[in-house]
Formats: sequence, structure tokens, C-alpha cells
Amino acid sequence: MIVSQSRDYSDTIWRQAMALIGIRDLRQKTSEIIRRIQEENAEYVVTYQGKPVALLLPIDTEEVEKAMLEAGKRSATGWERYKRLAEELRREWPEDVDAQKVLEEIRR
Repeated sequence: MIVSQSRDYSDTIWRQAMALIGIRDLRQKTSEIIRRIQEENAEYVVTYQGKPVALLLPIDTEEVEKAMLEAGKRSATGWERYKRLAEELRREWPEDVDAQKVLEEIRR
């Protein structure tokens, strides 16, 4: 068994033990393992050829959904900036300058 840190990562108290599960067992028991993670907050260390390669941990669905929404908002904001910049470049670009030739010069 491997000891895991509590959910409060600033807390250095080591509380519960994580179960080890080999990749083969995980493949055969995926539904059961996921159910335990959801319902019992079980935590697993996945091993491959006896060495740890991954962690399976329960997540706070509300927190993940909030984070996803925030990431989506930031992404949308970034695209809006990109669109404004592209439009500004189109408006200000000199008619006698070939954009493709400029890019080719930059890449040299």
C-alpha cells in the first residue's frame, strides 16, 4: 500500500492508504473501480509491470465544472482578441504589400 496525502494539499497529514491496481486488473474491473471512486472516494495507484504509472482519484464535480467554464471563458476572450487583431491588421495592411511574401521573408 502507498500512503496518500489528504485532500487538503496544504495539509501534510498523511491519512489513508491507496490501493494498488495493475493495469490488467484495471482493464477487467474498470466499471467496478470507477463506481468505488465515485461512491466511496476510493483512490488507486495504477501499476504497469509493478511500477506506479498513474493515480485514479475522485474529483469534486462542481469544482471541475467551474474550472471548465472559466477555461472556456478565457479561451473565448482570447479568440475575441485574436479576431479584433486580425480585423485591425486587415484594415491597416498596405494594399501594395503581399502578406504571403512578408511571411516568406520572415521564415528565411
